[in-house]
Amino acid sequence: MRIKQTVLTILLVVLSVSPAAASSQTAKIKTMGGGSEVYLVRKADNFIILYDRSGSMGDILKGTVMTELAAQRKILIEKNATLPDMNWQAGIYSFTPANGFDNLVTYYPMQQYDKKRFSRTLSLMPREPKGATLLQQGLTELDQVLAKMSGKTVIFLFSDGQYTPVESIKSPGALAKGLALRHDLCFAVVNTGAEKKGFKAIKAIASANECSYMVSIDELLGNPEWMTNSLFSVVEKKPVGATDFSLGYEWQNILFDFDKSDVKAEYHEVLAKVGAFMKEYPKARVVLAGHTDSVGTREYNMKLSHRRAASVRKYLVEKEGIDESRITLSGFGFEDPIATNDTAEGRALNRRVQGIFSNIE
Repeated sequence: MRIKQTVLTILLVVLSVSPAAASSQTAKIKTMGGGSEVYLVRKADNFIILYDRSGSMGDILKGTVMTELAAQRKILIEKNATLPDMNWQAGIYSFTPANGFDNLVTYYPMQQYDKKRFSRTLSLMPREPKGATLLQQGLTELDQVLAKMSGKTVIFLFSDGQYTPVESIKSPGALAKGLALRHDLCFAVVNTGAEKKGFKAIKAIASANECSYMVSIDELLGNPEWMTNSLFSVVEKKPVGATDFSLGYEWQNILFDFDKSDVKAEYHEVLAKVGAFMKEYPKARVVLAGHTDSVGTREYNMKLSHRRAASVRKYLVEKEGIDESRITLSGFGFEDPIATNDTAEGRALNRRVQGIFSNIE
């Protein structure tokens, strides 16, 4: 078992408030210790959801009573509810024809991300699995959508790897690599239950370039915030030349025991103040971001960073009565260190969780 000591850092972002109000909020933060600046930085300019509503998505997701399609909708709706608004361009498409003619069906054409409109669109998405999966054709037509966009794009592709093959068109993996060569993008593939042949197909898409990856839908279920990693990051220093960031203030560090995620009694008072602050500002939302040192695999550290953030959310929900919908979790594993991983002291600093509050009015 991996033994670690964790540091929890609580942060506050002051957005869209008057100077007097900001000063008052900052004063309250300082009563809890800390006060140094941190930043929530946008890593992508655009994101696209590729929705799979094909017949095979009617299969029951292992370990649940939901179909794969229902699980897909649940994850997207929950993720949208807590996603910070960082001025993205966004779109929702499907490579499963609704009428038998369109290879790439448009539900939310690429436009400024609007949480309410996105939510309405997701609520109207098909609930019944139906139709063939024209994955090759859909990826081919996606090229036209990407050609009109600028900046970096993250494509969240939901698929079980089953599709209707067309010999005259390149394989999904080859098409994905071609898109990655022509456009600045990353594929975030959500495996909804692929078997051997299907797994090979979506694994090839997830290998389109270095920033692309794959995660299983059962890991996302209940943890939709795992989709966040590609969209923004949390850093301690203001990025040179960066324009899309939110300013925050660091609170007192809260230490965890080795390989534990329990919040110790000595820090209950600090978290009580966090809860009181959120109650005073009922529209405020918070992102809890977990981090690790560089010891261990990327996969292990991603899961570990999420577990740490989840323990803080659990405390705020169960002990302080904060609505869970106001809290988003994100885990960055060892990708965003604030100190060297070459020393024990540095690794201890990198094992941390951060909280970023927004929408304070």
